[in-house]
Amino acid sequence: MLPAVHLLIGVTLGIFLLYITKDCRALVYCAIGSLLPDIIDKPVGHIILESMGNGRIFFHSLTVCALVALLGYLIYLKWRHPGLLFIAAGMLSHQLADAMWCAPQSWYWPFLGDFPHKYSPSYFENMFHLEFSSPSELLVLALGVILFVCLVQAWRTGNSLLFHRVAGLVGLFLLVAGVLVLSGLTVGILPGFLVYSGCSDILICAFSLILGGAAFLLVSFLPSVGCGMKDLL
Repeated sequence: MLPAVHLLIGVTLGIFLLYITKDCRALVYCAIGSLLPDIIDKPVGHIILESMGNGRIFFHSLTVCALVALLGYLIYLKWRHPGLLFIAAGMLSHQLADAMWCAPQSWYWPFLGDFPHKYSPSYFENMFHLEFSSPSELLVLALGVILFVCLVQAWRTGNSLLFHRVAGLVGLFLLVAGVLVLSGLTVGILPGFLVYSGCSDILICAFSLILGGAAFLLVSFLPSVGCGMKDLL
C-alpha cells in the first residue's frame, strides 16, 4: 500500500480504539504507527543499506512490532501512557496492509534468515510518481485535508457540527468507493482509479475504504468523547 491508504487504515484503527478505550491519543499514535515502518525502513533499505534494495525490513517484521508492543506495555505499567501500544497497533496494521505474510522471510525475521535483497533503481522517484498519479491516493489525501481543516475549525470555534457533518459525507463517500472497488465496477467506470493491480492489494484497498467509511460514519452519528489538541499527546 501507498502512504495515503496506510494513513487511512491507521486513522480508522485509531477511531475504533478511541471508541473502545475513550482515549483520544489512540487516533494520533495509531496514525503515526501506520506510517512508521515506511518512514524508517525505506531510507534504511534504499539509502543506508542501498545494496539491499529492500524497503520492507526491520519495522515490517513481527519481531520489531512485538518488541515495540512489549516496551509500550512496560511504559503503560509504569507511567500509564498507552502511546507506544497504539503505535505498535498502527505498525501491525501497516504490515497487514502490505500483506507481509506473502514475504515470510521479512515478516518472521530473523527466524527464516536474513532479509531478501532486491534490485530497486530510482525507488523514491517511482514511489513519488505513483503516489501523486493515483486518483485513489489523491482522493484519500484530499478528503484527509478537508477533514483536518474542519477539525481545526471545530477546535477554534468550539462548534463541531460542521466537522461531524463532513465526517458523515466523507464516510459515505469512502464506503461507496470501497464497494465499487470491491465489485470491480471502478475498472469500467474510472479506468486507472487504482494504482494497485494485484488481487490481494485491490481487496485490501477496498476493505480499507469500507472500514474507513464506517469509522467516519460512526464519528458523524455517534460522537465520542470530545478531543482537544492537548488530549492527543
